[in-house]
Amino acid sequence: MNAQVRLCIAGGGTGGHVMPALALADAARHRWSGLEVEFVGAERGLEARLMPERGESVFLIGMHGFQGAGLLQKLRVLCWELPLAVLSISKHWRKQRPGVVVGVGGYASVAGVAAAVMGRIPIVLYEQNAIPGMVNRKLAAMCNRIMLGFAQAADFLPAGKCVTTGNIVSPAIAGIERQAHKPPRLLVLGGSQGAAVLNQIVPEACCLLKEKGHEFTVTHVTGSGEGRMHAVQAAYQHGGIDAHVIGFCNDMPALYGSGDLLVSRAGAMTVTETAIAGLPALFIPLPHAADDHQRHNAEVLADNGAADMLDQRQISTPVMAGRIERLLFNRERLENMSRASRASMPTDAEKQQLDVLAEWLEGAA
Repeated sequence: MNAQVRLCIAGGGTGGHVMPALALADAARHRWSGLEVEFVGAERGLEARLMPERGESVFLIGMHGFQGAGLLQKLRVLCWELPLAVLSISKHWRKQRPGVVVGVGGYASVAGVAAAVMGRIPIVLYEQNAIPGMVNRKLAAMCNRIMLGFAQAADFLPAGKCVTTGNIVSPAIAGIERQAHKPPRLLVLGGSQGAAVLNQIVPEACCLLKEKGHEFTVTHVTGSGEGRMHAVQAAYQHGGIDAHVIGFCNDMPALYGSGDLLVSRAGAMTVTETAIAGLPALFIPLPHAADDHQRHNAEVLADNGAADMLDQRQISTPVMAGRIERLLFNRERLENMSRASRASMPTDAEKQQLDVLAEWLEGAA
């Protein structure tokens, strides 16, 4: 491939956008060895720290978020920050135009896609969730293709542009061979920032189950923060429960492979990884997530019998204990959920996404 061919991935802000962007970049470089990849992100986003740490080329813009902001901030973004960011990106691209721009969501994606429209550069949107975010819904009319992590998102986007590719997961996750553990192991995952409701309610629920005579072990990822870890560990110790408590997990394949049931939030990548790993799950969607996207993600598996779902507003210690009890100690149900999980997601997302991009990247070689 011509070494001058360039892929630009625009967007980020949170891990839910940044990690899929990095997975796509790694996959594209693997297929096209001469490909140059550049990112457009926000100075205030996770990408501002993570991309340089990985040695990635990232062009950062100074924009604030729009959704949920007050009127003054919205006016500031629309009338000043966004136009300035678009001009800055366009000027940067004068040195070398991308062959295609992929918008992964987040407010930096708006500026990158707008700059691509001005420069008449092909645009592909990548929507990871089962319901499209506000950014991708607004940008859909400007793009050439839309890659979907979940087929259900097509109902909210222009017909004829959507390709259901799935979300890329690591080969290690795709290769997990699920096995039952004795005693069964419960996994608890609240995301990189943690989930206060899970950190409080799940240990309490486990204590009730222990009092009823159930034998089980727990691995609980609390989110970063020594105080969180100590409080959760103390709660399990008080109930005499064998629990491994950590703040952050650096080896998700090993975590997924070690458990029988996952209690978790329902971000797009967590739902995808859980399904492809064949790990039964009880999802508690974040109730204030934008567009209620976590509930829609969880419903994809719950509607197929691949997972259970619990509304956070209905949670109490006895309710959580009852849900865990009905799942964790029912081996037949766990096996059925595992089979349904693996059947619910595309397993060739990497190939599907690269085939979409090949129309422009290979044509520019």
